[in-house]
Amino acid sequence: MIGVVDKEVIRRLYFVQGKSIRWIAKELKKSRKTVRKAIADPGEPKYNLTLPKPQPVLGTIRSIVKQWLEEEKKENLKKQRYTASGIYKLLVEKHDYRGSESSVRRLLAELRQKEKEAYIPLSFEPGSNAQCDWGEAYIYLNEEYAKVQIFCMRLTSCRKSFVMAFPHQRQEAFFEGHVHAFDWFGGVPLTITYDNLKTAVLKVLQGRTRQEQTAFISFRSHYLFKSIFCNTGRGNEKGQVENLVGYALRNFFTPIPRVGSIAELNETLLLKCRKHAESHKVPGTALTIEQAWEEEKKALLALPPKPYDCFRYAEVRVANNLLVRFENNFYSVPSLWVGRNLTIKAYVYRVEIYGNRQLVATHPRSYGKGEETYNLDHYLDTLAQKPGALENAKPFQQANLPAIYHQYLEELRRRHPRPDREFVQILLLHRAVGWDILTRALVEAHRDKAYHLEGIRHRVEKLSGKHIVPAPLPAGKHPHLESFKVEKPGLGHFDQLLIGRNGGVVH
Repeated sequence: MIGVVDKEVIRRLYFVQGKSIRWIAKELKKSRKTVRKAIADPGEPKYNLTLPKPQPVLGTIRSIVKQWLEEEKKENLKKQRYTASGIYKLLVEKHDYRGSESSVRRLLAELRQKEKEAYIPLSFEPGSNAQCDWGEAYIYLNEEYAKVQIFCMRLTSCRKSFVMAFPHQRQEAFFEGHVHAFDWFGGVPLTITYDNLKTAVLKVLQGRTRQEQTAFISFRSHYLFKSIFCNTGRGNEKGQVENLVGYALRNFFTPIPRVGSIAELNETLLLKCRKHAESHKVPGTALTIEQAWEEEKKALLALPPKPYDCFRYAEVRVANNLLVRFENNFYSVPSLWVGRNLTIKAYVYRVEIYGNRQLVATHPRSYGKGEETYNLDHYLDTLAQKPGALENAKPFQQANLPAIYHQYLEELRRRHPRPDREFVQILLLHRAVGWDILTRALVEAHRDKAYHLEGIRHRVEKLSGKHIVPAPLPAGKHPHLESFKVEKPGLGHFDQLLIGRNGGVVH
């Protein structure tokens, strides 16, 4: 092989001085073939390997390593793949390999390179498709480090994006994410592409066929879109939303957001989605995402008159302590339902409890373990029968009542012979007028040193403008009073007040 300097000399002799190939070869002691190559190509000389170099050591193990990679591919474990050092150790131990680790590393790189796929750029008609996926992110929620799940959806034609945070990826959150995304897009795409999510797919069958969850079929029927599921282990088939998840983590959650609630976080996420749509263009066009979305909205399916009710259904039984158990947490119900079967609608942030198709109780949803959520009103009827339990009753302790209630009860215990029973009857007044008016009545009564039920009832009636009828005595509780009747007084004797002693009318 000759260098670029020799090439330059040969080319000058031939083209400038007009020397023949034979003369140049004889004068420079080069072969005529070398001279001809220099005349034909002025570039830097390169060594071209015409035949592969023999690899006697690697040749014996190539098939073994290739087989291991095929088995790895079948297992489809992305985070448990063979490494060059791992293969080298196996070859030494099991196949008495005597070559170097660097040779194994080159072989593995060569075989991995052959596995790489080529992808085809895709183009979608407006309104025809969206892609959906979940991601995980970390935030500071009320100054505590917490993990949230982020629901992501993107219209694949205009690239309009939607990102929303949830405390989990359960089916009710999956559905609610869709509902908010459809509202954000102003319509429903004809098709949506998914991974094989358990919230949608019950069983993966052959090819792209799936046995879907009945709840998901009901949800899809409500909005009339069609679902498309990626092949197993082929998340790249919904590459746009995969990119959106990564973009959101890098740009929406970096630096780590500090928020007081997930609702506050979601407001921020929508603002960032809007700014992204206004400032970024659709690839291959001069339109911003927002401009392209304004056109794509016309091709989307119309939203149904009512959004889908995004809840998960469960059946529960009321225990003697008036609690029902759902996902290892407990929620109270009124005492008349003790021992009976009820149903729960579990939404992302609340649970609704029903009996005989009527709403029995509503509570904020708990996501801890063994947490008990009480409504004090559910226990007042029982406390009226067992007032001695008031002091240690969890529902009363955890009710977070204003301080005036505890101050009033303390004074009542100093002055009244049966303070707990009297106080429970006072608490029952909230059913007629609400907690706010009852609280104001207690403040006034405490100021006026009126520590009895009738004093509170009088002030409640005055503040609310309502006449509160005392609750009747329980049947059979006081038999000696059941036959006692109070006759209505005659008011005729008051007529004498209308006429004075001298015959005039009394004013």
